[in-house]
Amino acid sequence: MDNPATLLVAIMFVTILAIAVGNILMTCAEIAGGLRHPMPDRIQLSWIFFMLFALLNLFWETTALLEVESWLFVEFLYVIAGPMLLLFATSVITSPARDQQSVQSHDHYFELCRRFFIMLALHEAWILGIDFRYASLSAMSLISAAMLFLFLILAFSSSLRVHVAGASLIWSGYIVALIVRTLGTTGA
Repeated sequence: MDNPATLLVAIMFVTILAIAVGNILMTCAEIAGGLRHPMPDRIQLSWIFFMLFALLNLFWETTALLEVESWLFVEFLYVIAGPMLLLFATSVITSPARDQQSVQSHDHYFELCRRFFIMLALHEAWILGIDFRYASLSAMSLISAAMLFLFLILAFSSSLRVHVAGASLIWSGYIVALIVRTLGTTGA
């Protein structure tokens, strides 16, 4: 990495991810301390922890940025859009209820989920764009496309069953993607 622009892109990328991780950690501290009302229900907690792992995974992928030889400003903007979408999604899923006394955690989750899942769908579209521009479309791209589709379904569904099934599928897809990436990295 002899290009100072690459270092600047990586620093901005990691800074945005760190802000999002801090947001989740502060939310978890409020939950653990009993300061969050209403307490998030299991489905919302599942998505909060999913976001933490997704952010940490994207942080780990930062090393791929160091391989880019030169940057155009428009490429920089596109690359930074991914962590920004996750930061926005994190802010949505961790936001407290407006009326903390009377709202139920289930209702609060469904107030948030459309914006949250649209941002996650946009993030999966961003990943497909990154794959197309900097790598090649692969099995990982198919997983991203499937997750994009599922996030859109979740964005427009108000059924708890659909959301529970969606969370199970997304977690499964995420775990499969991690295994595929790990096996691809280790050459196993």
